Formats: sequence, C-alpha cells, structure tokens
Amino acid sequence: MKQLAWISLLALGFAACGGTGATPRQPIQDDVPRDPKPQEPKKPRKPKNPEPEPKFPDPWPKDAVRHFGPPQGLPGPIIGVGVDDAKNVYVIDGMSAYALPAGEERFVRTATGGQFETGYPVTSIAGGAPEQVYLGFLAPEGKTVFDWTEEEKMMGDVDRMILMPDGTLELDHHYKIQNTNAKWMDETRSILTMKRVVGGDYHGDVYLGSNHGATVLRGDEWADHRHPIFLDENESMVIGYVHGVDYDPQGNFFIGAHWMLAVVPPAPLDDLERWVSIVDLPWLAYTWPEHLGPIEEPKDIRAIAGDMSQSKIFVGMFGLGLSEVVLSPRAWRSIPGTPDTHILGLEWEHGTDTLWVATASRGLWRWDIATETWEQSPFVPANAQVSQVLVDETVEPRAVYAATNHGLYVIRAP
Repeated sequence: MKQLAWISLLALGFAACGGTGATPRQPIQDDVPRDPKPQEPKKPRKPKNPEPEPKFPDPWPKDAVRHFGPPQGLPGPIIGVGVDDAKNVYVIDGMSAYALPAGEERFVRTATGGQFETGYPVTSIAGGAPEQVYLGFLAPEGKTVFDWTEEEKMMGDVDRMILMPDGTLELDHHYKIQNTNAKWMDETRSILTMKRVVGGDYHGDVYLGSNHGATVLRGDEWADHRHPIFLDENESMVIGYVHGVDYDPQGNFFIGAHWMLAVVPPAPLDDLERWVSIVDLPWLAYTWPEHLGPIEEPKDIRAIAGDMSQSKIFVGMFGLGLSEVVLSPRAWRSIPGTPDTHILGLEWEHGTDTLWVATASRGLWRWDIATETWEQSPFVPANAQVSQVLVDETVEPRAVYAATNHGLYVIRAP
C-alpha cells in the first residue's frame, strides 16, 4: 500500500490549494504581478552573532574522477547527494541513506530511525553543518487540512540527522513543517528537493521544494508557504509541485514548479517568518516558459539555476529540454543543441560560468554560458541517468558530484 502511495504521488503533477482541482483554462493572475521588474531585496539587519562560515581542509584526493559503487558500499542507483561543511559525503537511493565520512573509502548505510520508520521514501538530501545532513521524505496525501491527525502531521517533511563515529546516522531534529500563516494547517508534506546555502550572509539556510510550494529552514525553525500560482476559471489556486530549487550568490531563492518559476529574496536574518510576506518581500521574478505554450499547459520544470545580478534564469524540464529567460528585458528561448529533452538537474558553476546539466538518459553535460558550446563529461557513462549534479566550489580544484544509476561520480578534473 505504501509503495502504491509513493508511485501515485510521484505521478501527480500538481496540487490544488483551497480550490477544486479543476483543469485550468484561462490564466488569471493573482495579486502578484506576473513578471515584475527584478529588484534587489532590502538589506536586513544582521543578528548580533551570525553563524560564521566554517573553514575545513579538503580531506579528499584530487583524482580527476572517483567512482563509488558496490565495492564502496553503494549497491545500486542513487538519486541524490549532499556534502556537509566538513566534507563528509551523503547519498540516498530512495529507501536508505549512506554516509562517507571524510577520508574514508566505504559508505555506511542507514535505513532506520526518524522518518525511515514510516516506510515512505527519502527523496531529497542536503549536507549541513559538520556531521549533519538533511533528508526529505514523502508522506501520504489526499486529505484536507482539517482531516490530518497530529500523528499524521508528523509524517514526511525533513529529518536532520547526525553522523555517528561508526558512519551511521541518527535523528537529531524533525521539522514538522506547517503553514507559517496558519500553523495548524499541514499542507507541506512531501519534500521533493532541497538545497543548502553555502557561503555568504545566509550560509546554512536550507531551501525546500515540496508538494505545496517552497520553505526555508534556519536552525531548528522554518518559514513555510511561498508558491507561484495561477487561478483557474473558478478562481481556485493552481499550484505545481516544486521539483527545482536553487540560490544565487546573493542568496535569492529560485523556485521551479510544475507550471511556473519564481524568485524570492532570502529570508531576513532578523525575522525568518517575514519571508512568507509578499508585501515585505515581493517576488523578484514570476513567470513561466511562455515560448513553449500558455501557462495552463504543464511545463514539468525539474531543475532551475539562476543569478539575479545577471538577470538570467535557466530551467530544465522533463520532456521540453533546457530553456533560458533573460528577465530585463524579458526574453525566453530554448537552448540549442540540448542533448536530452528530459533534464533532471542543473548547477551553475560561477567560477567558470559553466552550467552543468544532468540528463535522464544521456549522462552529464556542461554548457559554456559565454560561448554557448556543449561538452559531454567523459567521466560519467554516456547513457547514464544523472538524477542530481552538485558543485562544491569551496575546495580547490572544485568538486562536481553526480548521482547516477551507476553510483556516485566525483569529478575534480577541469
């Protein structure tokens, strides 16, 4: 039964918030402009003692590439990867998490504790502070916010786990994420994607994409309930599952949902919950791939990468390839030569202005943003499914992590 629920959940393309779930026809704008002129967020007051960005030596060999598979404790395909501040590496395969302590050669499996006990899949991951990792889980859906029991509200969401001396993981904190504006309402249940901010004023914030929108974690707290929407003919909100999240060097939060994308300023350092207010923090971008059809035609955005200082966003879609939007003046286009129509992950390597592209069946590619040339990575099998690509620019040479159906690849070569 649980497996069927998981399959059913992954098959869904959207969720309705406060509506009937009717098929959308004409897009009706909400009270937020469709694509406001990009703007920089107000400079927040810093707390007296902001969390410092830690510095750790690079414990890993600088081989051109390293592959981790069954001999290294990864029995099969993996779907996600995360690296904590101390450079411990973590991966997930849907039912288990695996940890590779810094300097070790073999991953250690964990499949118990926390949300693992519910039997629902772990679907997203991000490294945390030293010896910490965030795991996002699926949970049952189908009820209204009035029907969930308190026990059911504990399901899904995020577990923060700690790395033990033997390499296993133990629960440190469970985030019971509910609507910040009405904290009894449990709408955010399944965490489909996540990314932790590394470096800068917002170091350590974790950005989540879920069945119901976007959320920010900070410490043990959270701010929940921002989502790009449009209204159907009955003026009911249509909300896409958020499969893609990212941040730029300024900490802006990029949201890639089923139909649309949006960009939100980072959460104020002195008031996390103010992040949910569209009055205090208006959208920096709010649009959809217009060149591929009207808004009510699903675009199935699975990945997003952008930089508001360059007024540029890339979106990878499941079936429609890779597209780019320049926000000011706004112009959408499909990227020519995209090697696969099914894109699962994007990473903008800012040091080289390279866009790394994870494909569903053509391996790992990089696109030179300046010259607009494609190159397939020779270090990952050419026909691999790459579920996630993660770039760590805090080490020299930088590390590119590719989670694939052949295991984990760590690329240090230029």
